[in-house]
Parts: sequence; structure tokens; C-alpha cells
Amino acid sequence: MASVKTRADRSIMKRQQTELQQEQAIAQGVDTFKVNCKALWENRTEDVIRDQRMKMKAQCIEANQHANLQERRAKLAAMLSAEQKAYEQELVDMEESPQQRMDKMAVRAFELKKRREDERKKFVEEKLYQQWRAGIDDLRTMDTEIVQLKAIAARDHQLYEKALAKAEEKEHDRVFDQLWYEGYLAKIEREEREKELKAERREQQKECLGFQIVYKEKREKEDKEIEDVEVRELKALWAASVQEEKDAVVKAKVKARAEREKADSYAAIQKRHRDEETELEQAQDKAFVAAVLEKERLLTEKEEFEKKKAKLKAVEYTEALKIEMAKKAASEENLIQLQKEEQERQWAKRYAQWEKEELARRSLMTEVYADRAEQVKLKQEMRDHLKREVAMDRERMDTEVERLEAIEAEREVGEQLVSKRHQEELFRQMDYHQVQRHRELQQHAIEQRQAAIAEEKIRRAVKMEKEKSTAIMAGVLEGRAKAQAEKGLVAPWEK
Repeated sequence: MASVKTRADRSIMKRQQTELQQEQAIAQGVDTFKVNCKALWENRTEDVIRDQRMKMKAQCIEANQHANLQERRAKLAAMLSAEQKAYEQELVDMEESPQQRMDKMAVRAFELKKRREDERKKFVEEKLYQQWRAGIDDLRTMDTEIVQLKAIAARDHQLYEKALAKAEEKEHDRVFDQLWYEGYLAKIEREEREKELKAERREQQKECLGFQIVYKEKREKEDKEIEDVEVRELKALWAASVQEEKDAVVKAKVKARAEREKADSYAAIQKRHRDEETELEQAQDKAFVAAVLEKERLLTEKEEFEKKKAKLKAVEYTEALKIEMAKKAASEENLIQLQKEEQERQWAKRYAQWEKEELARRSLMTEVYADRAEQVKLKQEMRDHLKREVAMDRERMDTEVERLEAIEAEREVGEQLVSKRHQEELFRQMDYHQVQRHRELQQHAIEQRQAAIAEEKIRRAVKMEKEKSTAIMAGVLEGRAKAQAEKGLVAPWEK
């Protein structure tokens, strides 16, 4: 009776434990789903907060850029204003009065006129000197000799340079021949070294390959020995394990047999005990069994009802959960769509603001370029005006200079006429013979003075030409001596 009751309680407790485990698993699944939903909500919230922070940072950066743009505009306006003021001040400082320009142009005209007159006088003196030299036979002879000496010196120099070039070419050929010969010897030596090196490398490769083959054979032999030892050990272990399994099977059979004998003896004892008790408690057992069976039937029906109810609840919960998840999915899609739309609106606002800034920047640059072009145009007009004024001043100065030159020429002509008339008046007052004698003596003195000056001039010119020819000949002789001492070279006409 007690054993039947124990077995019935045990099945009930086992069923209750199974149901408890099932309920705990369902509750754990629900908790897990709630935790996942909460984590998803927290992640979504963090994403929204992060997006808001990014938007705030973007707004701050945009505000800073706008402030920097306004500051740059102010600096550019100040720079343009300062440049305009400096340009106006420069124009005021560069402006000259008409009197200053007249004085400057007068000084410049006087300097140019003086320089032109000096150049003309110098050119005339050079031509007169050349004409005078051409009229002196001795100087022409000296010039011919100097030209001959210069030709001889040039010929000697050419011969010397030619000899140097030949010697240099010969030295180059010798050096290149020597280098080619050394390169040829080096090539032969390199080829021999390469042959020796190849032979040495071949021997080293043979030794290395021989060593590798020996090492490989030795290693294979060692591996084979190790493998044989391992095979023997594995065979021994396998045989030991097989024997242990056989022994274990035998021991298990012996142990099972002993346990079975014990169980049989215990069962026989219990059977005798049960037989004895069965006769005494059969009626009670039948009644108890009937009550237990009825109770078990009621518990079974109740359990079936609870299971069905739990299944219905689980199905309803699952359906509600599916509906809730579908609603959440729809709301998340709507939230994502709203976030995308809000993001597009924000980007549209940014693009509009950026377009406004770009248009303002372009209009500012257009205005700056237009103002700069107007300034350049104004400056060019002022320069053209100044050039026209300078040209007009120059024309006026040229006209004034021509007028002054005409007046000076007229004054010189008048003075010459006056002096001529005065001289004629004096000559008329003097006696004719006395005047003729005076003119002859004056002309003779002038001719003597001119002859002395011409002789002195010729003497100086001849002396200079002789010194020049002597210096040229000395240079030629020195060059020949130097060349003969260095290279043993002589002129063809002196061989």
C-alpha cells in the first residue's frame, strides 16, 4: 500500500516539476523578449539623441562659418578702403606742377643737347685724325708693318693652338687606348674570376646538396624508427585497451550477475513479504487503489484542462505579441520615415543657406572685381592724361628751344656782321701796304706754328707706332721661343 502511494506521488511530483520548468521557460522567454524590446528602445533613443547632437554641432559650425564670413567681408572692405586711400595719396604725391615739369624738361633738353654736341665733336676729331694719318706716308708704312706683324703673331698663335690640339688629341687617344687595354685586361680577369666563382659555387652546391641528401636520409631513418616505436607502443596500448575492455565486460557481467542475484534474493524476500501483506491488506489496497485512481483521473482531467487553458493563453499571448510586434514594426518604419523626411528637410535648409552664401560670395567678388576694374580704368586714364600733358610740355619746350636757337643764330650772325664791318673799318683806316705786310707776317707765323705742331704730332705718332710694332714683334718672338722651348715648334718659313 505504501509503495503504491509512493509511486503515485512520485509521478505527480515529476509532472508538477515538468510543468514548473515549462512555466519557468515561458516566463524566461517573456522576460528575454521584454529585455530585448527595452534594449531596442534604448538603442533607438540613443540614435535619436546622437542625431540631435550632430544637428546641434552642425548648426554651431554653420554659425561659426557665417561669423567668419562676415568678419572676412569686413576685413576685405577695410583693406579695399585702405588701398583706395593709399592710391589716392600716391596720386597726390606723384602729381607735379607745370613749372617743375618745365624745369625738369629744360634741364633734360640741355643735357641731351650737350651730350649730342660732345659726341659730334668726338666723332669729327676721330675722322680728322684718321684723315690726317691717311695723308702721312711714314704712318701708312708703319701701319702696313704692324698689320704684317699682327698677321705673323696670329699665324704663330694658330700654329701653337693647332699643335696643342694635336697634342691633346694624341694624349686623349693614348689615354683612351690605355683605358681600353686596361678594360680588356679587367674583362679577361673578371671572366676568369667568374669561371672560378662559378666552379666554387658549383662545388658548394654539390656539397650542400650532398649534405641535404644525407640529412634527409638520416631524418627519414629517424622518423621511420620513431614511427616504428610509436606503432609498437600503439599496438601495445591497443592490445591493453582491448584487454581492459574485455576485462571490464567480464567484470561488469560478474558484477551484474552478483547484483542480479542480490536483487533476486531481495525480490524473493519482498515477494514473500508482499504476498504476506497482500493477503492482509488486499481489501484496503483495492479501496485505496480505487480512490487513488479516481483522484488521479480527476487530477488528469484538471491537468488536461489547465494544459488546454495554458495553450490557449500561450496562443493568445503569441497572437497579441505578434500584433504588438507588428505595430511596433510599423511605428519604427514610420519613425524611420519621419527621421528621413526630417533629415531631408534639414539638408534642404542647409543647401538653401549654402546657396545664399555662395550667391552672396559671388556678388561680393563681382562687386570687388568691378570696383578693381574701375580703379584700373581710372588709373589708366590718369596715366594717359599725364602722358598727354608730358607730350604737350615736351612740344612746348621743343618749340621754345627752337625759338631760342633761332634767336641765338640771328645774334651770332649779327655779331659776325658787326665784327666784319668793324674790321673793314679798321683796314680802311690803315695803310694798304702795312696791312698787306701784317697779313703776310701773320700768315707766315701761323704756317710755322702749324708746321711745328704737325711735325711734333707726326713724331709722336711714329714713336707710338714704333713702340707698338716693337711690342708686337717682342710678343711674337717670345711666343715662338716659348713654343720652341715647350714643344719644339717653329714656323714653316723658319724651318
